[in-house]
Amino acid sequence: MVRVCYPWTEKGEGRPPKVTPAKAAFLIVIKERGKETTYRDLASSAYMERLGISEVHYTTIHKAIKRLPPSFVEAVMRSFGERVSKDGMDCVFDATGVRIRKYEIVIHAGEERRERQGVKLNAAWDADEKVFHASEVLKGKAREYPGAEEMFKRINTSIENVFADTGYAGRGFIQTVADSGAMPVVKPQSNATPKAKGSPAWRKLVKEYQELGYEDWRDETGYGERFPNEGQFGSLVSRFSKEANVRSTHMAKRVVTARLAFHNFFQWLVKR
Repeated sequence: MVRVCYPWTEKGEGRPPKVTPAKAAFLIVIKERGKETTYRDLASSAYMERLGISEVHYTTIHKAIKRLPPSFVEAVMRSFGERVSKDGMDCVFDATGVRIRKYEIVIHAGEERRERQGVKLNAAWDADEKVFHASEVLKGKAREYPGAEEMFKRINTSIENVFADTGYAGRGFIQTVADSGAMPVVKPQSNATPKAKGSPAWRKLVKEYQELGYEDWRDETGYGERFPNEGQFGSLVSRFSKEANVRSTHMAKRVVTARLAFHNFFQWLVKR
């Protein structure tokens, strides 16, 4: 079972992998660097010789990337982000859609149509330095994101303010941000009530929002500064496009996160 599920460990169980996790993470980032780069292209590239695996077949690369935990790629992304960001950063939480090469039949106006499927990228980034610090890729187009608390906890750089829209307006997330010492600048839903339910930070946020009204609250808290930062996703689209050349959410998690890692790497090169 160890040999099948975990081909190699430091204790010597199983066989050493031809493409280690670190090399697989590097290769998926390189693959996403170019919009038309294929696994065949990777297998015949100079990178393989530099990594010492020039004889590896392209399907071996694909399998190694497929086994790669998304958390590993996210850690690579975050390591470059932490080299760029400074303590006390303003952090933006937002989401965008990425289409994949999978279609489903849907009924529209009584007619069957092929509809392209997609994944939802939730991400947190430094508002000033434009580098990502946490991310999660989910199947579908759900608006609200229940994993914001866990994503926030994965950020190591200290935060002063957290900006987010109503999709992240939940008591648990607001309280988690406040408990860390950061200021939650999150727009509550229009029908939100200030009932604390164990989250005094939520009560404070909603009461201030309702007393000031949206425009005054926006100006006083700096929430309006969040909107220019939505161009962060635009920079990803211009570099990588709105689509991922994969057919499953499983691979999309690795490919999309690799794009963020490459973005952070490029920012690090510019800032260093």
